[in-house]
Amino acid sequence: MAAKTSSCSSSLCLFSSPLTIDQLIDVLNLLERCGFPQARWYELGLKLGLHKNTLDVLEAIFPRDITRCLTECLSKWLCRADNVDSKGGATFDSLSDALKSMNENAVADKLDQKKHKAKAIDIFNTHHPLLSQSLSDPLSVAIMLQKEGVITGQVLASVESASPSVSIQREILLAAIIVAIHSKYSLLQTFASVLCKFTGNIKLGTTIQRDYDKTFNDNTQMILDDETQESSESSSSDSNKSTPTNVAPLYIPQYKRQDFDVLYAKFAKMFSNVRKVVSKCPPPLEDLKMFIEDFDSDLETELSLIKNLQGVMRLIRKKCSLANIVILEAVVEHFEIDDAQKYINDYKREIDESCCNLSVDLCLNQPFDVVRASPPLKCETATYVLGWEATEHKLKDVTDIVSKSSGKFVKLVDIKSTQSITITCSFPHSLTGALIIKLSENLELLIKNGLMKLTVGYCTIWKKENIQEILEPLQEEVQEIKEQPHDLKEERVARLEEKETGGAAPQSVINQDILSIDTSVTIINRQLIKENKTSKQLEETLTTSYRIRRGIKMEIDHLQLLLTNKS
Repeated sequence: MAAKTSSCSSSLCLFSSPLTIDQLIDVLNLLERCGFPQARWYELGLKLGLHKNTLDVLEAIFPRDITRCLTECLSKWLCRADNVDSKGGATFDSLSDALKSMNENAVADKLDQKKHKAKAIDIFNTHHPLLSQSLSDPLSVAIMLQKEGVITGQVLASVESASPSVSIQREILLAAIIVAIHSKYSLLQTFASVLCKFTGNIKLGTTIQRDYDKTFNDNTQMILDDETQESSESSSSDSNKSTPTNVAPLYIPQYKRQDFDVLYAKFAKMFSNVRKVVSKCPPPLEDLKMFIEDFDSDLETELSLIKNLQGVMRLIRKKCSLANIVILEAVVEHFEIDDAQKYINDYKREIDESCCNLSVDLCLNQPFDVVRASPPLKCETATYVLGWEATEHKLKDVTDIVSKSSGKFVKLVDIKSTQSITITCSFPHSLTGALIIKLSENLELLIKNGLMKLTVGYCTIWKKENIQEILEPLQEEVQEIKEQPHDLKEERVARLEEKETGGAAPQSVINQDILSIDTSVTIINRQLIKENKTSKQLEETLTTSYRIRRGIKMEIDHLQLLLTNKS
């Protein structure tokens, strides 16, 4: 494990500071591991800022030796020859940019992944000494991490077996965490989120999460609202001064569609106006914090760390989404902040209009959170899989089905689409039981609206069975009856006569046969009804089952008639 950590620390130098000629072998090895085609060394040199004449000389000195040409090319780059500095210098980022400009995106992506992994492990190593001394209740943490897919069941068993030694439990768990981060760097964020679920670990988790956010804040465009022109509560009288360091800004990914951006603009305007009204006549801080804690008990620990009104407002905004501002509404209503209610009502009306006009396909993969935040853990996630076409539904359809089935328990996170629509929502972990009950009460509504699968936390609440699996045996049975030869009836008569000769009553045999058929068909019918009472396909299946039953009975009646005539 130490070797891995040391290796990663060495790799981190490639990503966090200008490169030197001493790191030539590291750069070569990195490009090789990421699959860079050496034959493109000449073009890479040009993209990195080397002159054509310089590269021509290398090609002349080392003809047909592309490995040596690449080595010498990178050597010149690391020595910052020619126009290298004008291209960003000898840094990892300039190398990655050069690869992307050559359309070597797969290589560049692998380089970026290695960069992210190295930085994530550096963050973990920075906090490792404190984690190894202060991590509380490692077994409970391990149980949640295993459910979240960060560690394996084998690791959890090892942590359990190390009881009662907390120090050994910590050692086993932390060793497994660093292995997990090596395989997927974003698991560091999951680890931080899990820590925040335990009162004794929230400071550790918050610190790791803060460092993670600072490090992995790329591919976003910062959109600051009016809060950047306001100071903290302690200096609220000087509200014209900008204090961006005290602000949690709104982050809008650059790839976001323009139609979707409008929703963010509406939210920023509304929240800014509400915050100004609240700041002019704020409710008592402790009363406000207590009310929010009563509203969502999961926020108790975060609230305990907040010391001023602006901190509370940032937490409220964090818990809002574009389609769900219920926590803000509750605060305004409870403390009777009437001047703020107008802005909320206007926003709700505008957002309803936008939802009615905005097609679901324009909202796919767009985050609905208004503040850049950690993705919810599995234990606080609900997913609805609906058999919808994205182009045939509006965002209003999504918000309606979610709100009608779950009330105000959940917050819309995102919408994805493959062959169906997957709606992901988050909810306070403490409300898991209440949410399951609420969704169970509204399950019929969801099924009527094309529900295919519903999960809450780690549990699958409902999943549509493939009725085709039931139809196929019935169809095979129908086909067998159709394919039976015409003389089969005579064979049955002969078989029944043999049984009669042997002392068996033919009528009792026939009755037993009928009873067996009735029982089989009844079982089939019950199974079909259980699957989906409202499905048209189910109705067709039941009709098929009835026809089979009726046909077989008619055939047996005919056999009885033949026996009667013979006797």
